[in-house]
Amino acid sequence: MSSPRPASFTEQARSGWCRWLVAIAAGVLGIEPDRCIAFDEFSDVRSPTHFEFRSETLTLVLKGELELEFHDIEGAGGPGHDSPTDTKTLGTRSPFVEIDSFWMAPRLGLGDHVWMLSVLEFQPDGARVGAVWADAGFSGPAFVEHHLEAGYNAPFVKVDRRTERYPLIATAYWRESELHLCYEAALKLGQRLRVEAGLSLAMMRPLALVGVQESTSQSGTINIIGLGPARTFSGNGPVGGARLGVGISGAFLEVFGFLGRMAAEGGTDVLRSALPNYRYMESAGDPSRYGDFRWAGGRAGYSAHGAHVVFEAASSQEDILVRYGAYAQASYEFELPGPGGWLSTLEPLARVETMRILDGSRVQSDGHVLRSTAPANAASWDYDVLTLALLSQVYRDMLRLRVEYYFIREHNGVPDNGVADVPFANDELMLQMELRF
Repeated sequence: MSSPRPASFTEQARSGWCRWLVAIAAGVLGIEPDRCIAFDEFSDVRSPTHFEFRSETLTLVLKGELELEFHDIEGAGGPGHDSPTDTKTLGTRSPFVEIDSFWMAPRLGLGDHVWMLSVLEFQPDGARVGAVWADAGFSGPAFVEHHLEAGYNAPFVKVDRRTERYPLIATAYWRESELHLCYEAALKLGQRLRVEAGLSLAMMRPLALVGVQESTSQSGTINIIGLGPARTFSGNGPVGGARLGVGISGAFLEVFGFLGRMAAEGGTDVLRSALPNYRYMESAGDPSRYGDFRWAGGRAGYSAHGAHVVFEAASSQEDILVRYGAYAQASYEFELPGPGGWLSTLEPLARVETMRILDGSRVQSDGHVLRSTAPANAASWDYDVLTLALLSQVYRDMLRLRVEYYFIREHNGVPDNGVADVPFANDELMLQMELRF
């Protein structure tokens, strides 16, 4: 049966230094936080608790999400239109409906203060652990908040994108989970100003080819290179990260950076297999740059009074591959007088984004070029994407509807060789019904 949530340990710790010391000791195990360091799809702000079960010493919170999606990629599909090449690049141009994901998010409390959080992902063809981590939050002195996170979760710079589609730089850098230990301190100066600083130590995630299209079930060759979910591989090593942010009255500014070193497996070998001409690039044989890995970025925006605006930019170096990208997004959430909690909000949204490979179209001294117009070499292309969306709370915080359209533009020509861009018809319509409980 449902019952009120216990007071957070942060509030209890403020009553004295003795309790603060207890909080630090318990923090190693994970304490129910007021908020997570990394973006949590099932935080109480985003997904309020409806099902909670208690025994004398245990608390079990159950949350979940089901996403049913309709996709229609630009162009006619079916016999005579879908060729073997189309099938390999896009899956199919015929409209299709899919269960994009069914997530369960059990949250286990041991006593009143120790919590383990998790996300289990189920799909028609399999299942996996999407995230599982221990979380701790405590205060001391009263104007400083401390936060610890340890386990398998997204990097601590992940944010709510609001759309179903991820921006390309999010797909490339902070979408997938890593194994990490994170610490963050927040200094509250008055009622409105908050300054945050954090450190992260993680294991390197392997590079992988990730789709440009929204649907992840229809794999093809129109991909970019991104950091995949954490796994065990030979030569893996640590990645250190840091972030610094400030927020005041809904406005925020944040910078972050990560530094590590790639191995051959999950790193330089992936670059050579994903980019056919990578081995011919100048400096590819420079041992002093072998395995270099770093990425950094920042974001600024405003989120209050129904308005949500964000600009984010990031750049990276993976071995000798240098990339950069950015996006700007704005939306406004209109509150509607829906009866009985039905159709309570309507939110139009627009996002423009870009992603580039430095010198991807430059002709090398030996005549080789990283980029080509072949779809099999799509990981070498530059991309611009315009996303238009309409989001709605159909029933309270439990049933949501998203209608999104993606205008995708590829830059795959080589101007110095007189090769023009070859447009690729892959704009996409996505309709999603999302149920949360």
